[in-house]
This record gives sequence, structure tokens and C-alpha cells, in this order.
Amino acid sequence: MRKVKVMTDSTADLPYGLMKEKGIELIPLHIILGDSSYPDDNSIKTTDLFAYADKHNTLPKTAAANEYQFAEAFGKWLGEGYDVIFIGISAKLSATVQNARNAREKFDPSRVSVIDSKSLSTGIGLQVLEASELAERGAGLAQITQNALKVRERVQASFVVDTLKYLYMGGRCSRLASIVGSRLKIKPELKLVDGEIVPGDKFRGANYVMKYFEKVTAEPGRIDPKRVFVTHCMSDQAEAVKNRLESEFGFKNVYITDASPTISTHCGPGTLGILYLYK
Repeated sequence: MRKVKVMTDSTADLPYGLMKEKGIELIPLHIILGDSSYPDDNSIKTTDLFAYADKHNTLPKTAAANEYQFAEAFGKWLGEGYDVIFIGISAKLSATVQNARNAREKFDPSRVSVIDSKSLSTGIGLQVLEASELAERGAGLAQITQNALKVRERVQASFVVDTLKYLYMGGRCSRLASIVGSRLKIKPELKLVDGEIVPGDKFRGANYVMKYFEKVTAEPGRIDPKRVFVTHCMSDQAEAVKNRLESEFGFKNVYITDASPTISTHCGPGTLGILYLYK
């Protein structure tokens, strides 16, 4: 049985060290600032993106990983005797998965699997790590693919946003909603439902993160304790959330990760999410 190379894109928000340790291949999306394009990796800082948005009163543009990137990566690993599985950002949010599917057509389809995670950020990362663990145990592509489709249905992915400014710039809320929400100090929750970002609850006040925490952990018995992510963009509450997850529920594998520039650009500083799998 051939080994399986697991791939994902830069919006999975997994630490680079962890991906290197697990042998996970990263395909970056792209960030466009004026006439310059940058890979969505450590080559650009999130603070630079917010500075650009504030200066130009518009968000930096983002672009999907393209078909050429996938064809090159697939060809490399197939040539080395691997089968390949790619798990990427929701097809309703980016053309990345479709570009991967187009690239797949250039190769033996029985050796390349492309999965729409129907999620983003570490909602993808959770799925990728499950696939990676199976690959490490020697599972074949068909088994890993079947399991990935099941894991996808167990993901809880949501975030609470500190400011409506960047949602407005990105067209996800109206100017009126942005103004009223800011004056009333409303902090909206955004959830992933069937691959789409939809509004959830609304929280108010300086302790909005902990109100969100209490909402998404209201049924701790349903949370798979194997792995929980606290993913954030410049939030000073991440460590406190991690401590509560560990002390109140006994979770031993809670990981803090930074949201990628692509994710951060659209949600803004102060955003924080708690992401996990249901049992």
C-alpha cells in the first residue's frame, strides 16, 4: 500500500512546527497589497495588513491558491510514490478547492483526493490532523478519505469578533450595522454552517470573549477532548480561555494558534475562536 501525503492550505492555521513534524504539505493562498502579491505565510505580518486597511480604507485582497500550485505539488509527491489528499478551505469561501479539483484531473484520480472541509481556520486544521494520524498509521487513501468526510461533520467552528470595522470593509455587514454595533459595543459571533459563514449570537461589553466561551462550552460532554484549538487574532484573552478549558473541563490538549493573515484580514484584531470536534 502506498504512503499518503496530507496537504492543506494556509487558512488551516496550524503551527508551522507542527505541520513540519507531521509532514503536512502547505499550499499558501495569496494576499494582494496594491500591485504586490505575497504568499499567505510568515512573509507578511498581520499588523501590516491592518495598517494597509486603515490607510486605504479597504481590505487587502486575497486570492485562492491556483491550479499551477496544486499541479506542481501533486506531481511532486505522486512522482515519489505517494498518494495525496488535500483538505482545504470551504469551497463557498474560496476557489482554492475547485482549483485543486481542476489540478487533480491531470493525474490518476484514484491517487489524488480533494476534500472540501466546509470550514476555515483550525476547523480545517482539526480535519487535517485526523487525516495525518491515519496516514502515520499506514492507512490507505480510500480509508483516509472516507474518514475525512465523517470527521468533517463533527467540526464546531466559530469566532467572536471585537470590531465590526473589518466585517464592513469586507462586505459582511452594512455601514449602518457597523456604526450601530460599534456604539452599542456589540460583539458578533460568526459560525461555519455547511461551509458558509453565518451570524450567531451577539455579545456585549468588555468580557465578550468569556460570554462566548460559556456559550460554546455549554455542553462540555459533547466535546471531543482529544484536541481543542483557541485560535485568535491579536487577542489578549487567548491564554485565559486556554486556562479555563483546562481547569474547568480537564482538557489536556488545548492549543493556542494565531489566525493566518488571510483569516485575520476579514475578522480584525481581537477576534477569538474555540474550535473542536464533537464526539
